[in-house]
Amino acid sequence: MTISQEQNVEMKQKMDMLLASDADLQQEETPVAVNDNDAKATQPTQQQHPTTTRHPFQFIPLSMGGGGRSHVPSPGSRYLMEHEVTLEDLQTVTDKFYELAFQDKTLDKFIRSHNDPHGSRFAKWIHQKLSGSHVWDQDRAARGRGCPVHDRSSAHVAAWYSPKRPASERGEHFQLEDCRTWMRLHFWALRESGVMEKSPSFADYYVRFIAHFVRVYESTAPPFARDALRWSADPKNIEEYIRNGRKMKDVLGLNAYTAADQIPEDELYDREWPYNMEEPSSS
Repeated sequence: MTISQEQNVEMKQKMDMLLASDADLQQEETPVAVNDNDAKATQPTQQQHPTTTRHPFQFIPLSMGGGGRSHVPSPGSRYLMEHEVTLEDLQTVTDKFYELAFQDKTLDKFIRSHNDPHGSRFAKWIHQKLSGSHVWDQDRAARGRGCPVHDRSSAHVAAWYSPKRPASERGEHFQLEDCRTWMRLHFWALRESGVMEKSPSFADYYVRFIAHFVRVYESTAPPFARDALRWSADPKNIEEYIRNGRKMKDVLGLNAYTAADQIPEDELYDREWPYNMEEPSSS
């Protein structure tokens, strides 16, 4: 057996383990069969919400299925997709995120190629998760199962084995520092896109949405999501990050124990968020 064959077996084993560990991944494993009529019915309506539109804030809780283990669309999340944020808005965010990630010294090592339509695929996944559309399933069907990266499990295992990573790290799972860097850049992109200002309800929902989904990659990461959002609100943080060669030096090398002092205790030990059913008190 060649080394590449051994690695393929190892990657398949890790995909199976990742899939077995997470209800959301299991729900996504089998794309919904969509015929032409269904596809037309579930295509996002590309209503043009002018960028000058500012929607009032409303708190929308995450909707959980599968015994509370998997995210499902709700009337509230569907409302956001139908009336406040378009698929084009989402891709503005995700394209901006990948522009930042390609330059980041930590994240770019996980990205095999800059030529793949990363932003488009990510935006479609978000839209499907919040609206119940099938745009991501349709995209996956067009790629086919023969494509090495055909879902989240295969995408993330491929990232772990990226040839751009040092050989000593290749195959290792995401660490807390990777997840914190990812969330900081992603929420920076959300802020820069104008979507946060356009729909504060979506932004609030989305931070909790990401906190839920990041858990499967690093179980200690969710409490750091709100801190990741705050990071890009201070221009000094961004200036320092760029000055440091696009490295998040304040998070690199820290585990959950050593990073705990960097976030408020009420966030570190919050056992309700991001699944709280009411807006947290500001007091």
